[in-house]
Amino acid sequence: MDAVVYIGHGSRLEEGIQHFCNFIRSVKKEIDIPMQEIAYLEINAPSIGETMEKVIQNGATNILVVPVLLFAAAHYKRDIPEELQKVQNKYPFVHFTMTAPFDVHEKMIDLVVKRIQAEAKQEKDGVVLLVGRGSSDPEPIFKLLEISRAVEQKIKLPVDTAFLTAGTPSFATELANLEEEYDRIYVMPYLLFTGVLLKRMERRIAACTKSVILCGHLQYDERMKEVLIERMQEQFLLQE
Repeated sequence: MDAVVYIGHGSRLEEGIQHFCNFIRSVKKEIDIPMQEIAYLEINAPSIGETMEKVIQNGATNILVVPVLLFAAAHYKRDIPEELQKVQNKYPFVHFTMTAPFDVHEKMIDLVVKRIQAEAKQEKDGVVLLVGRGSSDPEPIFKLLEISRAVEQKIKLPVDTAFLTAGTPSFATELANLEEEYDRIYVMPYLLFTGVLLKRMERRIAACTKSVILCGHLQYDERMKEVLIERMQEQFLLQE
């Protein structure tokens, strides 16, 4: 029996969890598999192990694991595989397949452009600061830089990048540097949901003396739903 398990990061803010659940609810409607469940990497319940136990006890032997993550970093490369291995050791007859993260995709680039243009309109002055979570793994850093270059080609403003938790330059440092050079800065959070990191950005921006406009974060837009379903379909085709 088939099952799908969507894995979210987890959030300390109830609003972030609600956004995630609403997004997955909309995705489920497009997938013709009766058994579809949610799990979280941290903070929230159920855990990956708890959800896997549930679907296996309900008869699942072929499980599509869908990490709802922007890039392939430590959670994708290490944490999720380690949790799946624990389940595999207990239930060796169960087969797992894991989808790719959102990664660099034309629809993700278009979504960033949409968020920026909603604030910048037809402005030709200023700069965009695209801000990612950051990672000790270099891959997400390079991927965000790739997205940044693609966005810059689509809009009439220069696009810079910064990171919140790991990676250089840091958000605070780069924002301060840009304040010295530009009178108008559009800050674009490359974040999935409302959470602690976004609140931290809001506080930093409130302390700015220049015109700093916070664009909407990704917010599980319809384009993201299309990309996630595409990632799932890629695995369905491989299994045929």
